[in-house]
Amino acid sequence: MKKIVLFGAGGFAKEVANMIKNINAKTPTYDFLGFIVEAKYYKPGIVINDYPVLGDENWILEHKGVLCNCAIADVNAKKRIQEFLRNNGVIFETIVDVTGYISPHSVVGAGSVIYPYVLVSENVEIGEGVLLNSYVTVGHDVKIGSFSNVMPSTGISGNCNIGEQVSIGGHSFIIPGKKIGNKAVVAAGSIVFSNVKAGTTVLGNPAKRMKAIED
Repeated sequence: MKKIVLFGAGGFAKEVANMIKNINAKTPTYDFLGFIVEAKYYKPGIVINDYPVLGDENWILEHKGVLCNCAIADVNAKKRIQEFLRNNGVIFETIVDVTGYISPHSVVGAGSVIYPYVLVSENVEIGEGVLLNSYVTVGHDVKIGSFSNVMPSTGISGNCNIGEQVSIGGHSFIIPGKKIGNKAVVAAGSIVFSNVKAGTTVLGNPAKRMKAIED
């Protein structure tokens, strides 16, 4: 059994904890120890869905050999935390739900999370710390950069190139061959017919840039 903790203790982390439980029900794989949070959020004695909040980042740094998954939805925080811990020797585990499918010809980076009923097709390259939420489909020859999030029921067609720290809202669709630049946001329910520039937010069908809602 692999000893593992989740960094984060919010809704995303609770969902991943339940995925680990389901994985173990099918094939005993993980000894899930509990949650880790940043020091500013840590309070002793907290228990979430029967699992303890063990400590802050120092806990995982002190427990060498315990695997980690950064179960934080915010793409910027996820990148910052995972890179810091990785650079200090922490090993990140990719969590794949028992109902998820990844082609044997595709690769998924460390610390990613593949939710229930996700389909990853042929020759896909997925970076580290990527979240593919429930019912996401990823077509052939797609590239998804590190620390990006793809929310439920989204379709990414073949030959698309998704940058790093991209956020794609649920029920969106990216047509074949399109590029989405780093840190771009595709709002929920959007249909992307053209390339999306880095750092921009698009919304609608067809998706258009919405400067008014960009950070």
